[in-house]
Amino acid sequence: MSTKLIVVVVALLGLAAAQDQQACAVNQLHNGQICTCAPGYFSSANDDSKARCEDECEEVYFSLFTTGKCVNNIFGNVPKDQQPACNLRCGMRIRMWATVAAFTVIAAAVVSLVLALPMCIASCSACLNAKKANKNAKRVALEAQAVPSKDQQVATMGYNPYAYWPYYGRA
Repeated sequence: MSTKLIVVVVALLGLAAAQDQQACAVNQLHNGQICTCAPGYFSSANDDSKARCEDECEEVYFSLFTTGKCVNNIFGNVPKDQQPACNLRCGMRIRMWATVAAFTVIAAAVVSLVLALPMCIASCSACLNAKKANKNAKRVALEAQAVPSKDQQVATMGYNPYAYWPYYGRA
């Protein structure tokens, strides 16, 4: 019974302390006295907060290919009167030269593909024709090695009208 009473008293004290705390807006935390922007969020209304955002973005995202920039329209779909005070956040931007280099590489790949595709088709076609010719040559060679029958000899012989008539052309 006494443990239940202690739990109820602690819960009521916690509830009373929570009611005393100021309710913070979206992206804000209560630090004991006032509401401040949550980590990673900054206020566009405060110049110091805006400068911290730019410094932090540059420090976090600065590299050979990327740079940091404060994005300020993260609540663009919310009406102006309902937008929270902490409305800046760091965003990564790709550097201009990295974008140009990526498009150049993609264009070179497409051009290489366009130029190489007809050569691949032509060589494949030549290979298939060579296979067909080789197969035909083997068949002809095997037929030539075999002893032809009398009908095949007659069928392949050219027409000579004097071949079967010994008395033509003799005196």
